[in-house]
Amino acid sequence: MFATQYRQVPRQPPYINKKGANVTLTKPGPRTELPSTPSPPSNSDHAIRSLSKSVQWGESDSDEEGRISPGSYSVGSPKPHLKPVLKYRKLHAANMSSLYDKDTLKVAALTAMDSILCDLVKCLKNSKCPSELDFTPNTGPTIVLADADRNKTFVRQRQKLNKLGKRLADIPIHGDAQLETKRNTINAAIDRALFRIEEHQIKLGMKFIYTALDELTTEVHICVEGFVYPCELDFLENCEDGIVLLRTERNKSFIYQLRILSLFRMKLSQIPEHDEEKIKNKRRAVAEAIERNLDKMKNHQLGLYRRQFTKASQSSRA
Repeated sequence: MFATQYRQVPRQPPYINKKGANVTLTKPGPRTELPSTPSPPSNSDHAIRSLSKSVQWGESDSDEEGRISPGSYSVGSPKPHLKPVLKYRKLHAANMSSLYDKDTLKVAALTAMDSILCDLVKCLKNSKCPSELDFTPNTGPTIVLADADRNKTFVRQRQKLNKLGKRLADIPIHGDAQLETKRNTINAAIDRALFRIEEHQIKLGMKFIYTALDELTTEVHICVEGFVYPCELDFLENCEDGIVLLRTERNKSFIYQLRILSLFRMKLSQIPEHDEEKIKNKRRAVAEAIERNLDKMKNHQLGLYRRQFTKASQSSRA
């Protein structure tokens, strides 16, 4: 540690000013000599480089330590007064806008809307229109998407848009015309995006329905062309309706054809309906083809039964 040294100042003679009055110069007080700037590093200067913030103050033989307070430039300098600073802060805080005043709430609402708008642009930029979708079986006039892997991306896009619309609806506008206009504009953009998704779903749904009907029509036509109408069939005797077929080898192909037509009828019932005229006509044509061939087979079965029954009656009479 460095001790504070005092320098002896020689006594000055009285000073006489121009008016002739003697002026006695006061003796200057003790002055602290600060250590000089350290020379280039050396072994002897190691203690200077490690000088701490504490210095000894007072007489050379005193152990009292003086510390430099925060905000002071030297040991013993007065501490700055904090009241003016605190007073300024109080006045400044009083002049600041409240976090809940109208302007602040408006800025917050505008910022939230801008965030939704950015998310909407990003969502539309990354959206993809699939070429095919899977739909559920017949659910009436509404075309419903099936829970399939092919539909996940398309469904996720719609969910994102719905979430953006909900976020937008939750933003208060506080009766502000600018906020209301901006919200309506963004909401219209979300509605247009949802409408395009709905249109694309309907378009693919109609394509799905028409393709399914077309494939079923072709399948029915191919199967009917290969149907066989046997000359005889084996019927169950002593039956109330008298037209029950037995499970025999002779009846096997005929029973199989009846089951195929019933399967075609079930497939048609699982294809979604739609009010589009072209689809309605196609559906009606397929249904008529199935029912026509079913009636044809039933009439053939009934005709064989009557012929065999008449023949059996004649044999018993003879």
